[in-house]
Amino acid sequence: MTKLPRCACCDGTLEPAQQLRFLVETDTLDDPAHLARIRLMPSVNGRPVPVCCACQERVQGQPALLRKPRAAGMFGLIGALSVGLLLSSLFTSRG
Repeated sequence: MTKLPRCACCDGTLEPAQQLRFLVETDTLDDPAHLARIRLMPSVNGRPVPVCCACQERVQGQPALLRKPRAAGMFGLIGALSVGLLLSSLFTSRG
């Protein structure tokens, strides 16, 4: 038996209908036309996210709950560049 995921929002157990929806949607990822017709679960980057019925209703009311913040990647890039510049200025020869 496959170990089924828990709710991505509240970490609760999924109802049997939600488990079936998640399994069907993850099984049909290679056929985007078919997946678009049957999609019921919320998704992030085109992949379905397992959520219970209560959390699905909450996410559908506020879809921004599952979006990944884009600014975090940019801040990480700027931080890495600034550390690189600082280290290169410390270790360059001054002669």
